[in-house]
Amino acid sequence: MLFDRHPDRPQPGDIVQLKPGNSIDADPADSFVIVEDFVPAGEHIVLNLTAEHPDRADWAAAVLLGDVATLTRLEPSGSRTWAPAAEPDDTV
Repeated sequence: MLFDRHPDRPQPGDIVQLKPGNSIDADPADSFVIVEDFVPAGEHIVLNLTAEHPDRADWAAAVLLGDVATLTRLEPSGSRTWAPAAEPDDTV
């Protein structure tokens, strides 16, 4: 099924930096790539380590959008980085 996505919503392929104190205790300096999201609600996103990370094949995590500090999307015109808007149900 296809969904219309708002351009600022996270989507597979986006690069993610997490906030300090995130739910998976990841270093905020680490980068992750979104491999799956739960559309249309989008409460959780599934992350993998980036392609160059040696443990990439054996690691994945699901996080709330509220854990995300920044998203970066590579587009034909270049890249853009932004902070996602907080969702009302991002609290646990």
